[in-house]
Amino acid sequence: MSGPLFKPFRALGYITEDVPFAVQRRGKETYVVVSVGRTWQIYNTAKLTLVMVGPRLPRAVVALACKGDLTFAATGSTIHEAKRAHGTGTYAGHSGSILQLLVLGNQLLSLGKDKQLCVWNIGQYDKPQAVIGLGPEFDPTCMVHPDTYINKVVTAGQDGSLQLWNFVTGQLIHTFKGWGSPIKCMAASPALDVIGAGLQDGRA
Repeated sequence: MSGPLFKPFRALGYITEDVPFAVQRRGKETYVVVSVGRTWQIYNTAKLTLVMVGPRLPRAVVALACKGDLTFAATGSTIHEAKRAHGTGTYAGHSGSILQLLVLGNQLLSLGKDKQLCVWNIGQYDKPQAVIGLGPEFDPTCMVHPDTYINKVVTAGQDGSLQLWNFVTGQLIHTFKGWGSPIKCMAASPALDVIGAGLQDGRA
């Protein structure tokens, strides 16, 4: 369709890359953090106005998360923390590139290609609180925290299977067979015991 009614005022593809963005709501305002090469930028979603530019990092950003004034950006196997635009510390516990970051309360979860899920206490940079091995046959792709599931996270694999973990005890609670296609993304649902999954073959 064309015409002034459907004419976009700005396209996100011009100001970000293929790394999934992080969304944060503060008061009545909503902000989105996007990756741009070796740094990140924060936009106000009302008009997509640029609010802040992060510090330049040693490598390209591969994952993002945020909490309050803190932004977490993963480059390779290292997570860089910044308070507003100033670096405050790094978290290093993976032996492979990080796939996804997830903030739950005062904890930061990182999922890596090394088949490990690291649980960090935010602000404690020396070592992770816990390191969970996902199994030698499980190649992770993404993770999600189901609403109302305290201390639980679901990890997805290249074979289409799912794992439900208690990341505090390190216990594997349940394994789901899945749909036989790699899971590329997941999202929590407001419906109890339901999550959404996007598959590589186009199904959701």
